[in-house]
Amino acid sequence: MLTSFIILFLLLICMSGYMLFRAQYDHVRFHQITDHQYPSSTPLNILFISDIHNRVIKQETLRSLTDVDLVIIGGDLVDRRTPLKKLKENLSTLQSFGAPIFFVPGNNDHELEGGDLISLLEKEEVKVLANEDQKISLHGSDFLLSGLDPYFLKPRRRMKSAIHDTRSYQILCVHDPFVFERMNREDRQKFRLILTGHTHGGQIRFLGIGPYKRGGMKLEGSQHFLISEGYGTSLVPLRLGTAAECHMIEISGIDAL
Repeated sequence: MLTSFIILFLLLICMSGYMLFRAQYDHVRFHQITDHQYPSSTPLNILFISDIHNRVIKQETLRSLTDVDLVIIGGDLVDRRTPLKKLKENLSTLQSFGAPIFFVPGNNDHELEGGDLISLLEKEEVKVLANEDQKISLHGSDFLLSGLDPYFLKPRRRMKSAIHDTRSYQILCVHDPFVFERMNREDRQKFRLILTGHTHGGQIRFLGIGPYKRGGMKLEGSQHFLISEGYGTSLVPLRLGTAAECHMIEISGIDAL
């Protein structure tokens, strides 16, 4: 009986250590999108990262990335555990690319203690998209980046000019994929790329079963839809059957092939 208990205890320790390792062993996922509506002959390179929570972004993970045109933070940049020092360190790492940084709120971002997150981000020249749209001119073409904020960190209404824009290449970032699914069909179809997170892919999955489906990039009709499994973790700093990840997305047109 005692021997069985000791073996079980050791197995639990080993499993916990493995799950802790999985939570810290992060990856950059590379996605190549070819879209006939993409307006430029030069590819657009987007670094997308979500659900950082209380982790420090590893510089060595991002070291191989070059030619980043945009950085998009897809929510849950912080939670109640995150000290200001760690937040500023993570922003410094993302700023090292010299690219514009955009932030779309997540459900935990209001928990930051010691300062107002929106004010801090704006001081760091991070553009907050909370029910807002930003027209971006890159590579001789216009792109429209929209951010939805159902958590109302910065309550606004989207501009009518953006909602009815049919000329720009439209990208949407919303922290929770289920918020996108609840949009009306006409509005959903305007976006060529949708970037989401929130679910952590279920974070801990036993025998492939978890509270949410695995994340990933999928093509739905003419839209590319990404659900990231996130860079960090919720209050339990463990992973099993999911990956700590961020994403490098290259969008090009047919003519670029």
